[in-house]
Amino acid sequence: MIKTIAYFPSQCAINSGPAMSAVLDCLQSAKIQTQENSMTADAAVIWSVLWSGRMAANQQVYEHYRAQNKPVIIAEVGSLYRGNTWKVAVNNVTADGYYGHQEKLDWDRPKKLKISQAITISSNPDIVIVLQHARSLQVAGIDQAAWAQKQITELRKYTDRPICVRSHPRSVLRLPDDIAMQQPQKIPGTYDSFDLRFDCHAVINYNSGPGIQAAIAGCRPVVDASSLAHPVGIDMANIEIPYNINRDKWLVEICHTEYTVEELATGQWLKRIQSVL
Repeated sequence: MIKTIAYFPSQCAINSGPAMSAVLDCLQSAKIQTQENSMTADAAVIWSVLWSGRMAANQQVYEHYRAQNKPVIIAEVGSLYRGNTWKVAVNNVTADGYYGHQEKLDWDRPKKLKISQAITISSNPDIVIVLQHARSLQVAGIDQAAWAQKQITELRKYTDRPICVRSHPRSVLRLPDDIAMQQPQKIPGTYDSFDLRFDCHAVINYNSGPGIQAAIAGCRPVVDASSLAHPVGIDMANIEIPYNINRDKWLVEICHTEYTVEELATGQWLKRIQSVL
């Protein structure tokens, strides 16, 4: 188990305060010494892997610690209840990261978080390609515009449904005029939540929250192997087949990747990841 961990208070999102404070309180309660802005600790904890804005300097921290094979704990806004549950992982926030979410499961956890699966609803015939922030580690080396166009070309082998592309609200890109675009709309009264309906036929997403949210909503997710939704995703070749994959165990597992602020403080997350620390 690590004895010291670095944290970087000026490199966190504005809305991260309560969650990051709870994480630090938990670490200190576990007798792990927290060191502000240190590059010599046993591990680091950073906010998000989005190398942009306040978090841009986290890229140097991340690469420095990973180059020494030291773990980096990543906390960020969750996909289950944005602004109310918070994701915690080691080294990445995709399926390439470690959550300890596949063992010692609490089968009642979805009920405790008030999360349940929806039935498949496809009142909207569209297929929506949901893009990610270009500066995120999750899509490092991927040209989002080229990726979107490749998905459209592949989809056209299997379906003639309407296809639209939805840019990340803070990473807008231009595509050819013949490609339909969906503009994210900010939800009034929220810090940074945007509308995204899952009454469409399918959601195409590389490896971020919309793939997870689509699966929970009963909307077909087509995702990369690095997505946490991949175990319940479909192949494009099956885009017109009814979506009836059993998601029961997967939902329980996903509910062990995110925590409320109160749970962050009490340390359920730390017990799950301590084997890689």
